Amino acid sequence: MINIDPITRAKMALSIELNGIHLPVPAIPENIQRFCRPLAFYNEGYDHELSFSGSSLLVRHHGRNLLLCSRHQLTNAGRRPDEIVIVLDGESGRRVGLNPNEVIQAVMDPVSDPALADLADIMLAEYSSNQPGRDLAPHFLKLDLAATPDLRSAPSEMIDAIFTIGYPTGDTSYNSHFDEEWNVIGVDIVSRWRKLYFRQAPATAWDTPGLIPLDPAKDDDLALEDPDGISGAPVFFVYGIKAGQPALGFAGIIIRANRQGRANMLEAAQIRQALEQHIYGSR
Repeated sequence: MINIDPITRAKMALSIELNGIHLPVPAIPENIQRFCRPLAFYNEGYDHELSFSGSSLLVRHHGRNLLLCSRHQLTNAGRRPDEIVIVLDGESGRRVGLNPNEVIQAVMDPVSDPALADLADIMLAEYSSNQPGRDLAPHFLKLDLAATPDLRSAPSEMIDAIFTIGYPTGDTSYNSHFDEEWNVIGVDIVSRWRKLYFRQAPATAWDTPGLIPLDPAKDDDLALEDPDGISGAPVFFVYGIKAGQPALGFAGIIIRANRQGRANMLEAAQIRQALEQHIYGSR
């Protein structure tokens, strides 16, 4: 057993472990951000090599590297699953885009009520760890989605903060570079992320049946001017701070949102069902 001094032990008690590193609770959202990416597509033969459609989560579940998002993000953009890429730093500072090895568009159990069709709005793309000369594991959040508490299993009085990291479309900028004849010779693309805090809310007429309604954590929180792009954003929560044992929970992914800051979330239970049917079933 490793001998840990009392001061370090006390600090660890008020920290949360992410990918083997213990971080203070306030630093958790910013550090989770590196595993939350805009859902990107490669545009072969175009000046703009990349385009985006909402948000996604890179998660390492039971040794498998998975990109998690909603299926409608591809449908709305008119894109194919094999066009998805994750962008990583390559040699000489150049960035490279990697396509998934396998894409699973979840086909859940038949739903008798068509109004509940959004419960099947899940897509999983898998990336093999055996990429030549590249270890992908550090780019994916190590999280057991089957065992991590969700909002149903965590006592409500223990929940300290619910938050998401997303990439609104309006926060993406394109800066084109031209030659002397005004031909495009390069494009710099920057997709900026937003951190939003929520609280659980009772359902209204606006909400989609089967999805979990969320409101801004505070009534005076500023809502996004345009929520387009927030689909697929993962929703996490921190709980147990008051008991001196903070931990991270996974609540689900956002499916829709409005300009008043309200969001509808596909909860973790549905995502676990997709994993059981398509990940565990593929072994």
